[in-house]
Amino acid sequence: MNVTQSFCIAVGIIGLSGCQLTTSQPVSHTFNDPVPIHDYQLPVFPQGMTSLGNYRQQRNQDIWYWTELENHTFQRGENLIVQVIANKPLSQPPAQFSFSLPANPGERKYNSIGAYQHWVSVMPNGDRCTYSQQHTKRMNKYLSIFIHHCAPEDQHNLSWLDNLKPSFFLEER
Repeated sequence: MNVTQSFCIAVGIIGLSGCQLTTSQPVSHTFNDPVPIHDYQLPVFPQGMTSLGNYRQQRNQDIWYWTELENHTFQRGENLIVQVIANKPLSQPPAQFSFSLPANPGERKYNSIGAYQHWVSVMPNGDRCTYSQQHTKRMNKYLSIFIHHCAPEDQHNLSWLDNLKPSFFLEER
């Protein structure tokens, strides 16, 4: 037996044993491109805010929605409403949205969806940035809502957080 035949047999044996060591369960990842949607297609509608665009994206078992709001201050990762329907509630917005919630407990309030908490941070230039987090459950799925909204000091208003309107996901069935 020559060296080439021995090498081919060795590679074949290693290849076959490697195939036997791999799992036979298929792994499925689904990432669809974001698609623009209308306001009424959001799980929660931001009543009283001007939206520049709404998007939906399927990511494995989760559905992500996000809304871009008017932006007059241009702080990083600001003026977004992120809504995620998933099997369990999220504690932070997905990293792709470039903002995270403060670690300290926020002020607790209620709106038509239920309890939520929010934080207000004052930026060095006087802009006020609001962060908000809310969770609700419907039919074994959780809706996690995250908001990062900045406005100049003279235009800062939190009343729209109290006026979020439930849409299709929260309708009674």
